[in-house]
Amino acid sequence: MSSNATTESEDSVAVTAGHTETVTIIVNTESHDWPKGKITFEQVVELAFGSEPYDPAGTTVEYSRGHGPDHSLRPGGSVEVKDGMVFDVERAVRS
Repeated sequence: MSSNATTESEDSVAVTAGHTETVTIIVNTESHDWPKGKITFEQVVELAFGSEPYDPAGTTVEYSRGHGPDHSLRPGGSVEVKDGMVFDVERAVRS
């Protein structure tokens, strides 16, 4: 295989000539570079809120500008990222 070949690792991250390809995604209006491949619900929430605790059942993740129509991401789920993809993450308001 040549050094310019692109391979797909087990975690769906594309690697070319020894470096990881990235795309830019937007999470709650902040840009993040992310390895090309998939991102999980939990990873999106961590980008949005850091290590702050959250209730997965009360947290919503919606995305647009991805592959196909706009969707929601559920706990335990993942989606293929695309450059310019936008994620909106909200916590449930509880009183």
